[in-house]
Amino acid sequence: MFEAGKEPLRTFLIEHSNPAERGFFLRSARSLLPEERRNDLGVDDFIVVIPAFTVSELTAAFQIGFLIFLPFLIIDLVVANILLALGMMMMSPTTVSLPFKLLLFVLIDGWAKLVHGLVLTYTP
Repeated sequence: MFEAGKEPLRTFLIEHSNPAERGFFLRSARSLLPEERRNDLGVDDFIVVIPAFTVSELTAAFQIGFLIFLPFLIIDLVVANILLALGMMMMSPTTVSLPFKLLLFVLIDGWAKLVHGLVLTYTP
């Protein structure tokens, strides 16, 4: 059963990983492995492809997280400036901005957009 699923998994991992990451992990594995195993190691081996896929996915996740964070940061800054302009310096901007953040996320249907964006990254 493992042998039957090995090649489709390898193909999926290669298609969805960054070639630069695969090259880095191939060079790293060749420098860390014993001499007798270095020559047998290829760019499509699991010891190279799995960490390359993981790092590629983590990079994409941080990019998505940053893009999600930006609108919320803008809301925080706007609310803080409005509170300061009204002379409400002692009121926490976070307390006031949280309902606006939730409202924005619900109005733009945030969960659906997030899930659709994640699922569509794996289309062949």
